[in-house]
Amino acid sequence: MLQAVLRCDADRKAVLRLRDDDAERFLTLIHNAIDKQAFPFNDDGQRLRYSAHRLLAKLSENCGILPSILSIAGIENCSKEPVAGGGFADIFRASYRGEDVALKRLRDFQVHQQREIVHRRFCREAILWQDLKHPNVLPFYGIDLQTFLPRLSMVSPWMQHGTILKHITDIGGPLTANLDRYVCFFPNTHPILIHILEQLFEIAKGLHYLHSRNIVHGDLRGTNIFIDDQWHIRLADFGLAGFADATLGTNTSNNAGSIRWMAPELHNPEIFDLKELRRTMESDVYALACVALEIYTGNYPFADILRDGTVILKVMQGERPVRPSSATGRPISDELWCIIELCWQQAPSDRPNMPHVFESLETYQSGCSHPHGISV
Repeated sequence: MLQAVLRCDADRKAVLRLRDDDAERFLTLIHNAIDKQAFPFNDDGQRLRYSAHRLLAKLSENCGILPSILSIAGIENCSKEPVAGGGFADIFRASYRGEDVALKRLRDFQVHQQREIVHRRFCREAILWQDLKHPNVLPFYGIDLQTFLPRLSMVSPWMQHGTILKHITDIGGPLTANLDRYVCFFPNTHPILIHILEQLFEIAKGLHYLHSRNIVHGDLRGTNIFIDDQWHIRLADFGLAGFADATLGTNTSNNAGSIRWMAPELHNPEIFDLKELRRTMESDVYALACVALEIYTGNYPFADILRDGTVILKVMQGERPVRPSSATGRPISDELWCIIELCWQQAPSDRPNMPHVFESLETYQSGCSHPHGISV
């Protein structure tokens, strides 16, 4: 029955009109079909699975309901105050089954309309995130309904090593001294540079995975990239994520996000003959180039410019951040800088796709010497 619905436009539109108990029952039906791999392991089955995931996300967002199967119980020892926060949620530290976890709790907005919009966005993020399974994507454990009743919280592992930016700063120290001279005589062999390249490669692997699932991250930057207990990369924060081929009105179409990581077409879509502001795989690739610069310099793009408005003007004029040296960060090789420059090309169509970026980074990494590693 579900496969027939997924193949019929009229049936899918009828599903999106469901509300309350009917909507929850259908949400559970779709989720179980995806979770139990009820679709054939062929191209048609994968298309049906993708269609089911999109329908699940859109129905959940429309009706503001999450499948009850996503709820978990047993959260303990929650911090009394948030340890971090974002635009629409606060982060608390707690424990779940003996493991430290992070609770991403919705903020309590006073205006009803704003509260409803944020709640629906929360539902969409949860549905997108819960289906992502990859070594370089932060795991989703479930939805906590009890700790902050009636507010909901998304639960994920606690990343004790913090963000990629904190990690890169922590391992810097004296190894960054005289890097220009070192790189001149021993190109691509400095342990810090090797380690940073490995981290960048894992970021690219995570983004490559998202794009292979037709998911756009939408807000890739250093503060949304974490280091797990095994010192591997975990992409996080899918609040602006969406489906790559979403039609008008189904993707995030506001101007939220971080100005300095945003591609030119997100600042002014009309110049690029685009009808709407929509985050795409191409804008993710642009953001990846900015992240590469970020982790080599330890600073955000255009750090020397105070005003975001000035940054927008420069980006629209085709200007990009300068290539770092040891005076402004850690030096970047000619080969890697070429990849970065390709990724932040002005026109979206001129940027390589993630399979190409991934292959280029893999080839470059394999050509570098790999010392035994550094102490972290």
